[in-house]
Amino acid sequence: MRVVVNGKEQDVEPGTRLSDLVVKLEGTLQDEPMISSLKRRTGESQLTFIHNDRVVASADYDAIEIQEDDQVMMIHPFFGG
Repeated sequence: MRVVVNGKEQDVEPGTRLSDLVVKLEGTLQDEPMISSLKRRTGESQLTFIHNDRVVASADYDAIEIQEDDQVMMIHPFFGG
């Protein structure tokens, strides 16, 4: 099944939940210093996920079953000034 993740088409298995994609996407960033620091300090990556143009609360990740042509975006926190 084709979905768009961070602007790139990707195949996922039918029945995939947003929580499955979150685990996969967080895994790709586990070595980034900012993400690992946030996880150590807060217990979470602090990434924000958007499903079909709607920001999703982390408590709702498992309730969303990904459908054909869905769009998922991950917003990465950054600091500066």
